[in-house]
Amino acid sequence: MIVNRPLVKWGLLGAVVFGLLAAGVFVIDDRLRQDIVERGTPTQAVIVSDHDNEIDHWFTVSYTVQGEQHSANLRHPWIMDKVREGRELTIYADPANPELIATEDGYATPVWTSAPGALAVLALLGVFVAVVEGWRSVRSR
Repeated sequence: MIVNRPLVKWGLLGAVVFGLLAAGVFVIDDRLRQDIVERGTPTQAVIVSDHDNEIDHWFTVSYTVQGEQHSANLRHPWIMDKVREGRELTIYADPANPELIATEDGYATPVWTSAPGALAVLALLGVFVAVVEGWRSVRSR
């Protein structure tokens, strides 16, 4: 039986674990983001830089809350488009911690905001390993 192969089992187990982690982190982070949007102070922010490396993509915004100037990095849980520096957007700042901001369309400041995308890729890798090993097992018979 194909499922009895060790790599198939480990691949499927990895897919389930990473898939559940991706879903859990996404749900928790989205709830935090929604809380900030619902009770936060709306303000205008300006995108001052767009950062895109091989692992993560985020942009830095500058904004004013209660007369104080702040800057923060915004991330998105899934794939982010390039953004134009100088563009304005509405953000919501947490009244207790103005460095914690979010937007209505899914962007937020916590570093783990982009984690669901990476965890989903690892889950797909587990599925890929299981499928390839299962296919190799069938071909060798």
